[in-house]
Amino acid sequence: MKVSIYTERLDKLLIEGAGILTTSAAIRSGIPKDAFYRYVRNHNLERESQGVYMAEDAFPDEFALLQTRFPKAIFSHDAALFLHGMSEREPIPLSVSVESGYNSRALKQQGVRIYYVKPEWYDLGVCSADTPEGNAVKTYDKERTICDIIRKRASLDVAEFNYAVKSYVSSKDKNLARLSDYARTMNMESRVWDAMGVLL
Repeated sequence: MKVSIYTERLDKLLIEGAGILTTSAAIRSGIPKDAFYRYVRNHNLERESQGVYMAEDAFPDEFALLQTRFPKAIFSHDAALFLHGMSEREPIPLSVSVESGYNSRALKQQGVRIYYVKPEWYDLGVCSADTPEGNAVKTYDKERTICDIIRKRASLDVAEFNYAVKSYVSSKDKNLARLSDYARTMNMESRVWDAMGVLL
């Protein structure tokens, strides 16, 4: 009886994870490790990395897989622009932000671009966005992303920067009051309005 209950729970987790199943999610759901590994074997799940398994017919979602492995990594900069439809280019490599002091050795091995942020800025503007495959991941909202790309303007392609800012200004859901709040918090009000002023 217990095995069927565990199987139902694991089936649900696999569906919710769009074909990705993690040991940590199973344990949080009260599923014993032996039942979890039996399910992995019986369903021919492929080991993607430590504690992360994928169904054979699952379409790999690079965004979702990365965040499943590194839940503290928040998609930012050009990756956030892409997720919000503010970029014409697919982000290669993916960009993430982590809190300063985060041990990023394993994350660096994934070949991603890592930005280290002050602890007081880490949660500022965190939201959820859907990947092209339809999986929800953590990223920064449009306003925080505009602040981030203005701070790192020198490292961004001019055409990409201009496209992002114009996309934001023309978006119906922009929130200039929120943008102002973030700019003030990040001590960059004049830089933000200098960049935005000619378009507003």
